[in-house]
Amino acid sequence: MTFTQKPTKVAIIGAGPAGIYCALHLQDTNNISIDIYEKSKPLKTLLPTGGGRCNLAHYALNPKSLAKNYPRGKKFLYSIFARHFVNDTLDFFKSIGIETYMQEDERYFPISNSARDMREKMLCALKNKNIINKKITDIKQLNNYDFVVIATGSRGGYSLAEQLGHTIITPKPSLCGLKLAPGSPKYPQGVTINTPEGEILFTKDGLTGPYIYKISSLKARDNFPYDITIPLISREELQNKIKCNPKKIFGNIVSEFIPKSLSRVILGENYNIKCSNVKKTTLDTLETLTFQVISPDNKGEIVTSGGVELNEINNFCGSKLNPKIYFCGEIMNIDGFCGGYNLQNCWSSAFCAAQGIKNHLTQRKNL
Repeated sequence: MTFTQKPTKVAIIGAGPAGIYCALHLQDTNNISIDIYEKSKPLKTLLPTGGGRCNLAHYALNPKSLAKNYPRGKKFLYSIFARHFVNDTLDFFKSIGIETYMQEDERYFPISNSARDMREKMLCALKNKNIINKKITDIKQLNNYDFVVIATGSRGGYSLAEQLGHTIITPKPSLCGLKLAPGSPKYPQGVTINTPEGEILFTKDGLTGPYIYKISSLKARDNFPYDITIPLISREELQNKIKCNPKKIFGNIVSEFIPKSLSRVILGENYNIKCSNVKKTTLDTLETLTFQVISPDNKGEIVTSGGVELNEINNFCGSKLNPKIYFCGEIMNIDGFCGGYNLQNCWSSAFCAAQGIKNHLTQRKNL
């Protein structure tokens, strides 16, 4: 008589980048059955990344240098990235037909420059197409699975983690635009300024752009209102220009450094004075700009800070409270800057969760 061993049943909650990547690394495991639960379209959240081009990773020398780009989760990610680094990610995507290239700014994109094309290739590589359009609200719905991977950072994912006894760090917006206090100067909407840390764009009632995303990320856990100060014009460079052009209109000189419409707002009546008449106090106002921020602008929100407390997760992204539960992606209290860092967290943590499950199965087999 031949006995057939029942397949190991795995449920993955969330068909975003982390969930699908985890499934792709589990699917070739012997005698395994994978169900993916997703209430929306799979990999829908991948489509807007990188402006539709999918900035899937960022170059780094080693795991520690990569982890520096995560305001929350840096130390936790050392071992995660040591197991699955940027080169491992790129090699895997190449193995499923996604060729990549690196821009001058060290960001990686698919050669197709299309997040939609990348989505199609990832789903095409998924042998198990059992994606179930169902919302899981109670962890008891998953009792018949041997392992459960929670890969959704939505409220549903947090609720499931809480039902398992996990601590949730309250999610707050990160990588988002910022709204300014009422009464702030009326800066020209749509104007962009460049800083050493990246661009800043003035919106109708606030600020956005790469540098603002970084600031919002660093201050994601701060209480509103708070002040931010950004560099504007190098005092030394401006003084050299003034010295060489004493008879020119000061505003025209300043407009060589920043847009003219912004110069007029900042300088006011000082715009039309001659360079030879510029006072020190006026130069002081041009070195930096200070803004009072009253709230995030959620229209620009890309990720959130917060999620499952990392002290409750092991270095294979498994729950320390329940050996059958794993986490990957934004469900954990990890978030990074712009530049492919948040997707790298998805790829690396998803790989570790898959590896953790495989390790369990190997140990079980050897008993």
